[in-house]
Amino acid sequence: MANHLITYLDGDTETITASRIEPFGDQYVAYADDGSATAYIPICSVRSVVRQNHDEANR
Repeated sequence: MANHLITYLDGDTETITASRIEPFGDQYVAYADDGSATAYIPICSVRSVVRQNHDEANR
């Protein structure tokens, strides 16, 4: 799994560890390796989602 840096419209940031993050309806859904959903993020609050590679994420 990789880290994903979420930047919100208000400037706050959050790092989520997930295999992938995909849009679904009015939210982003983060998924674990086994396919289970691990986070739900409202799209209307997000400025950007940046996937960090394993090397950068584990420094």
